[in-house]
Amino acid sequence: MADPLRARLFGYGVPYRARLTGEGALLPLETSPEREAADLAGELAALTGQSTAPVQGETGVWATCVPFGRCGVEDLPLEHLKVYNLEDGWLEVLGEDGAHELPLREGKLVRISPRSVVRLRARPRPGRRVLVAFQTQDRTPLLGNAAPFTLDGQAPDEYAARLTKAQEAFVYAQGLAGKDQAAYRQVLEAFFSRMAAKVEADPQVGLTQAQAREEGAYATEGEEELFARQQALLSPEVIARIGRQDPELFRFPGMFGGITTLFKIYNT
Repeated sequence: MADPLRARLFGYGVPYRARLTGEGALLPLETSPEREAADLAGELAALTGQSTAPVQGETGVWATCVPFGRCGVEDLPLEHLKVYNLEDGWLEVLGEDGAHELPLREGKLVRISPRSVVRLRARPRPGRRVLVAFQTQDRTPLLGNAAPFTLDGQAPDEYAARLTKAQEAFVYAQGLAGKDQAAYRQVLEAFFSRMAAKVEADPQVGLTQAQAREEGAYATEGEEELFARQQALLSPEVIARIGRQDPELFRFPGMFGGITTLFKIYNT
């Protein structure tokens, strides 16, 4: 029987802790893989109803991601997010029709379409880290169909430099959207074109999409059920492995800071 989760990229992440500058960029606070793994495990435990200690509180701290986008292959894949532990927040979107914001609500689905660049910006509830659950309809992002948003196509490996560079590029493009539409569209097109050239040269992309079609992963109904199935994978044992930085289950840095990609254990 077809199973969309067999072909999807899905998991959880704790977005980076950052401070907002006067120019609108979100600059990272210092962190480490150890802290990110411990906080991610704690928030996953809380999500599944386990008791967990509050995280270290700091005032004026935002949660954010590395601004990112995907060029899309045949207008696929869509990505769906759910965000938890937020006082308020927005998904800021740079699309071909301009810049806009989508308000975020606790546990409510929000959709990201190809050929858009997005930035998460949220304020956490006291004593908690913002937590993001994500499901992408196929795994082509692992083959290059996703990238940090930069103006020159280069993204540093070190988390703080990568986040800072992508944030500054996002704020720059956001400003262009309001005053120079031609220059704004040129910036986005250059970003997507670089990505598309890489994806188009990889035969594995077509095979990955074929598997996704076979499993029914591109259906846009039933997302709530798929997120519930994803959450059911969070056993105490799995959460403990994430907290121990098991390389099969935990990675830092990611687009959302410390992340777990649960599809790896789902398919074993």
